Amino acid sequence: MLASPGRPTASSRNFVSPAWFRTLTSAVLLIAVSMLVDVQGASAAPYPPPSAPSSSIVDQGHAMGSTIRGHEGSSSAASRTTTAYSAPAGVPGMDVSGWQGNVDWARATANGAKFAYIKASEGTGFTSNYFASQYNGAFAAGMIRGAYHFALPDRSTGKAQADFFVSNGGGWSPDGGTLPPLLDIEYNPYGDTCYGLSQSGMVRWINDFAKTVRDRTGRPPAIYTTADWWTRCTGNNAGLSDNPLFIAAYSTWVGPMPASWDTYSFWQHADSGIFPGDQDVFNGTLRQLTAFATGPGPAFTDVSAADQFFAPINWMAATQISTGYPGGTYRPLNTVNRDAMAAFLYRLAGSPAYTAPAKSPFTDLGTTDPFYKEISWLASTGITTGYPEGSYRPLNTVNRDAMAAFLYRLAGSPAYTAPAKSPFTDLGTTDPFYKEISWLASTGITTGYPDSTYRPGDTVNRDAMAAFLYRFRNTLPG
Repeated sequence: MLASPGRPTASSRNFVSPAWFRTLTSAVLLIAVSMLVDVQGASAAPYPPPSAPSSSIVDQGHAMGSTIRGHEGSSSAASRTTTAYSAPAGVPGMDVSGWQGNVDWARATANGAKFAYIKASEGTGFTSNYFASQYNGAFAAGMIRGAYHFALPDRSTGKAQADFFVSNGGGWSPDGGTLPPLLDIEYNPYGDTCYGLSQSGMVRWINDFAKTVRDRTGRPPAIYTTADWWTRCTGNNAGLSDNPLFIAAYSTWVGPMPASWDTYSFWQHADSGIFPGDQDVFNGTLRQLTAFATGPGPAFTDVSAADQFFAPINWMAATQISTGYPGGTYRPLNTVNRDAMAAFLYRLAGSPAYTAPAKSPFTDLGTTDPFYKEISWLASTGITTGYPEGSYRPLNTVNRDAMAAFLYRLAGSPAYTAPAKSPFTDLGTTDPFYKEISWLASTGITTGYPDSTYRPGDTVNRDAMAAFLYRFRNTLPG
């Protein structure tokens, strides 16, 4: 057994700096202005302009930018009089939806496309039946790709739509080949331009969506919009700079930026051209695009991108579920104590409003002890009942069987009947927490070890705990 670690500091520290995105895009712009990428090969003929999508979300729903031509006009590459079409400076790419169907990714790559955004979902009732084939096809062709969601803010909350999106393709991985999730927020295709929301209401909706995506993936989503829509529907809000901008402007000049951003990360500059779907550019070099897709580097000094649980640990930092130790370390191989477990679960639950009692619920827990509030909250919810003699034992380590019980109760103790046959070779049907461990396996939050064991008596290290909490958050998003 590893030695018991010190406890993480209760103070908040943001290891994933929101300024990272602004720093990247500002540096990118200085390089991009000197570039002009001619993506027109001698035999590359423009694709025809798109036809107007259906007014119903039956069929393929609405594509990114499908409402813009009707409000702001179009400057499609196919209609330009230049003999050779040259994209604006930057890395050329495209965005597609089900309206493009089976995309010829090899042709798009040969014509110079380096990235693609692909429609995954719309509202909370539509998923693109072409998403998987397009997403996988882009990757197989060597493109960096990402998923986008067409927002319908009058249909449901930002959180509901974000959860639907992430559960239907809108995830993210720091593998250098996956772009951050993208929110497509534009003119209402069904009625009122701003979906019947006030400007402040729209800002709340977007923040709700963005926070939920960040909490689930560890990456703030990019936002696709136009300067005109942003001004009309958010009052030109300046508070969303943590989210990279994907600007739509069908012109040879990108125009002024919405107030939240100094510059753009992506620019949709035409609704047709030599690639299927819309014509886009990334504001920088291919190397910078790969870095942008990869996301921030390690959030902690003792965690590297090569570590097994790098992504979940970075997610812990991005969501502030863990703030690490003084000095910027995470100490991934340290075991998790019961007091720190309470803090993790409280933050995973969203740090709900709660006033700790003046008298401790446990005999061995003082009101000034670290994580007193979080442990008291855990007791108030029934997630922990402590030990029979009234203690909590905050410095004891958490074993894998007890962890399963904590997570099962945090999920609301859902109705579940444990199987007659154990899912693990070392777990008996009468063992403590058999039901909870079996439930954990049934959800995919745990798969056990390659030898089909669960090892219920083993302690949980901080790196593995990050993975369990990450899977819990993305398996049970509610």
